[in-house]
Amino acid sequence: MKYYTLEWIFSVFKVYQTKKIFYIEKKQVSFKPKFFLLALLHLYQKKHLSLEDLSEFLSIKKEDILYQRSLFDFMHLVDLLRKEFASWFRDLLISRDFSEETYETLAREFLLLEEQLRKQIQIPLLNHIKNLNYELEDQIESGKVLSKDHEKVFFRILKFFDWVENFQESLCSRLVNRAKELVEKAYPERVEFFNKTYLTKEETFKQNLKEELKRKISMSLEL
Repeated sequence: MKYYTLEWIFSVFKVYQTKKIFYIEKKQVSFKPKFFLLALLHLYQKKHLSLEDLSEFLSIKKEDILYQRSLFDFMHLVDLLRKEFASWFRDLLISRDFSEETYETLAREFLLLEEQLRKQIQIPLLNHIKNLNYELEDQIESGKVLSKDHEKVFFRILKFFDWVENFQESLCSRLVNRAKELVEKAYPERVEFFNKTYLTKEETFKQNLKEELKRKISMSLEL
């Protein structure tokens, strides 16, 4: 199975390992590779990737991890990486269509991310779909639908959040449900994508991702 979060993490890490000088938002970063990868892994929730997990996977003492977390430069790096990832994830969702199986994977990965990071992804996308809801409402009144470009973005965002809300309902459900109601009016032939068939159980997905993460870390650091 392809894990999009892991692909991004290790593509960035590979660049960091190969470049003599690494910049992020014009700030030079010069942490040891292990600690840079540690910062990248702060994308995930602590309950999913615990202090003990990080210590084991990276071969770093727990005391050293806690010390890094106390440093301004390290946590600033974490914040910059979250910002970069959020931008990449939003662009990924908007720029292309995926199979329903992939939307399930993306939604499950999204829910494993740290809460602040999820909001950085979620808020701009939900604002986007809210505006498209208004536009579609106006179009329905005049017997029309969205332009092709807006229609693609509308369904891409809606499919993703429909999966997310299926797994974990939130305050966003009202906005998502309104979009689904509009689909029923304007695109009745497309309502079938609301019917979900899960491919993996939540705990199985989490465990498989964690095992793949451990494998990739071992390969990248040659532990």
